Amino acid sequence: MKKYFFLLFAFSFFVVWCAKTMNLSEVAKITDLSVLQNVIARVSQEIEQWTISSDEAQAMVNQLQQKYLELTDGTQEDIENSFAHIQTLFDTQSNSYGLPFWAKKLWMTEPKGMFFDKQHSQKTYVNADGYTSTMLVYTWNYTFAMQQAETIAKSANLYVSKDFERAQSLVNSGDVKYISWLDISSLSAWIIYVNHELLDTNIDYLLSVSVDQSWTLIIETTKYADN
Repeated sequence: MKKYFFLLFAFSFFVVWCAKTMNLSEVAKITDLSVLQNVIARVSQEIEQWTISSDEAQAMVNQLQQKYLELTDGTQEDIENSFAHIQTLFDTQSNSYGLPFWAKKLWMTEPKGMFFDKQHSQKTYVNADGYTSTMLVYTWNYTFAMQQAETIAKSANLYVSKDFERAQSLVNSGDVKYISWLDISSLSAWIIYVNHELLDTNIDYLLSVSVDQSWTLIIETTKYADN
């Protein structure tokens, strides 16, 4: 009986040792995140049960972390390339409108509960240099439009344009009587959120959301080149 238990213990130790050895040697061959997740769970369990030494555990964790970075970088690139291809297909269709994927990655969102004005919106345009520009127009009541603009601005970390605030202040004080192409009598009802100022240079992208006196909310996104 003692011999039986000894053999059983020896066999169990051998199985655990082989599994750990296999995991260490096979990590570099893993190509699927679900497989990697299973291996990580197995290592976590082995650490908890003290069936793997601290040095072995650290070596395994280092390998798993590196493999995770490799797989997620590759997966992310593949997914984004697929979205880019879909966007290119959308660009060939006259009825395609929406925020580009790169803007969504910056947490730009579209308003909820507002009417989308397709007639006055401009679909994304992409040229050979990677330039993209989108203008989306929405209408509803003024108060709701202002609330939605603030929500979008907070999500994308936009701020009220300082250039706009200065122009609004000058108009309100009576120091400015005319601004080209703009009805200044209603400027006090406007709001413009941006990630840039008018004269900013060396920027990769421009984001803005605005509301005017006609209850119109406009989202504009511009990216100058592929990065």
